[in-house]
Amino acid sequence: MVLSALLLGHPSWGQKTAPAGEVPRIGTPAFRDDSVVVKVRVLDAGGLPLDSPAQVRLFSNVKAVDLTAKTQEKSVANFNGVLPGDYEIEVSSIGFKKTTQHLHVVNRGYDFPVFVYMQSESEPDVSGPAKLAASMKPKLQNEINKGVEFLQNKQYEKATAQFAKATRVAPDNPSVWYLQGTTELGLQRKDAARKDFQQALSLEPNHERALLALAQLQLEAGEISTAIASLEKVYRAHGGGWGTHFLLALAYAQANRLPEAETHAARAAELAARDAAPAMMLLADILCREGKEGEAKQAWERVPARFPGSAAAKEANEKIAMMGNELNRSSASVNESLPLALLPDLAASSHDEAGWAPPDIDSKEYPTASNVACMTDEVLDLAESRLNSQLLNFEKFTATEHVVHQEIDRAGVPGPPKEKQFSYLVFVFPYSGNSLYLDESRDGGFDLSAFPTSLVTTGIMSLGVALLQPVNRDLFVYQCEGLTSVRGQAAWQVRFVEKKSTAASIRRWRTNKGTYNTLVKGRVWIASAGYDMLRVETDLLEPVPELELTRDHLQVNYGPVNFLDGKQWLWLPWSAEMYMEFRHKRYHHQHFLTNYMLFNVDTKEKVSNPKTPPPEPMDQTQ
Repeated sequence: MVLSALLLGHPSWGQKTAPAGEVPRIGTPAFRDDSVVVKVRVLDAGGLPLDSPAQVRLFSNVKAVDLTAKTQEKSVANFNGVLPGDYEIEVSSIGFKKTTQHLHVVNRGYDFPVFVYMQSESEPDVSGPAKLAASMKPKLQNEINKGVEFLQNKQYEKATAQFAKATRVAPDNPSVWYLQGTTELGLQRKDAARKDFQQALSLEPNHERALLALAQLQLEAGEISTAIASLEKVYRAHGGGWGTHFLLALAYAQANRLPEAETHAARAAELAARDAAPAMMLLADILCREGKEGEAKQAWERVPARFPGSAAAKEANEKIAMMGNELNRSSASVNESLPLALLPDLAASSHDEAGWAPPDIDSKEYPTASNVACMTDEVLDLAESRLNSQLLNFEKFTATEHVVHQEIDRAGVPGPPKEKQFSYLVFVFPYSGNSLYLDESRDGGFDLSAFPTSLVTTGIMSLGVALLQPVNRDLFVYQCEGLTSVRGQAAWQVRFVEKKSTAASIRRWRTNKGTYNTLVKGRVWIASAGYDMLRVETDLLEPVPELELTRDHLQVNYGPVNFLDGKQWLWLPWSAEMYMEFRHKRYHHQHFLTNYMLFNVDTKEKVSNPKTPPPEPMDQTQ
């Protein structure tokens, strides 16, 4: 078998490491040293100003600063005369969970805005992650695989029996309860399915597929407000593809909240690609119901133009012919046209062809706060300054890396896991005068044969670092898409696309036949208070035919790693997930990093695990 390796984040070909003794020029010269007004805006889970007053505390034990203020108009608390530096910010309000976040203040010549999201006391904690998934025992994996095979063949009675066995073997596994629920749907036992989905959610409150399935059942039962709450919850926690937007549009239309319904129907139609016909029809129905007959007619006309000969095209033509009929314009008639069963059948799609990996980043989006401006270059400058100022203090660090590799069959069913644990060593080097890069190895060397499979991955630490380095900024087109929430923290969401003219990508594949650039697109989420990196997600910009590489999805989650004395910490990767389709085979890699040890030029100090363990990687295949 050909040995191949996935490389990320190394210096571009032809770039030189800075000479020994040269100190990289880190940071941006536009920052000033004098004080600034810090404006803290407190938002609810939906990104809107908090209705109730909040108490905000800004403090630093190092600087002997301890200030408090209450939010005023538009839920903003002001702190005057704050010097640049690092602080903590604590926010509390009746009915919400108290939150404490790191604050990194700079003076850019004007007020320094900070955003804080608050979680309702009734909501599950999204900042304290679930336990890392234990390796699935062969018996359980076998029961699930048999059940999925029965499910795909619509042998629902046999599937139910298999998943019942699986729930007895692993009663704390939410995905097993979700699968059991889909079999109950196949047998039209909706009450039993609802109980199974609720059981999955009791174990994992933000389980994406269980939330969506439960919302569909709530819609069918006429529980519109409850369905909207379920859908808004899943959208905030996981973002949304066309299916989530479609269900939101449908729910809002049933609640007669037509402007919101129109917005989500339009997004569903844009994101659905070849599955867009149902969303386009729903959008036209909503426009007609709003009295926008001209726009509705245009929306219906687009259906046969894009999907000629389809059932949706026939229906659209019939509606266009009826546009002059007064009855068709009535709310009752149009309301009846709003469908309830246009999404793929859950029981048939639980492990379908499309579900083996998370959607491409262009097929999914995340909710952003309204009326919040985002300046792309400013966010990148602050994140770069923050990252490099931390890394510059260290020459190397180590971690324990646990790798889990699985092959995935064409039905989306994962095979038995192959696992391996390594000592992960990372050196920090300056290069190109004002940038840094990381050099990574396992167990002190580069022996690829120690990896649990022939498909080797490296460079997990490097990707986020490379994205923010000055020397690489011209390789990408960046766009800040707005303010969103990641693990309960307000974060700037920045989309990036690698330029096709790039001579050497920050991500490369190497085989025994040579090294190949794999251009990427993706998003990076940067904390709005501390400007630390929270998450990076990438996809291939386009397939690589010479490699037979058609999918390469990566997500890295970052979090704080604290020193034992609690006075200094560094934001480093907690975990990473990769989904790859290479030479017609599919692979899923998981990497978990713990037990960090940091080394600076003078001292060596053991660092503790994060105060809470790293979260499970999001959007896992169920």
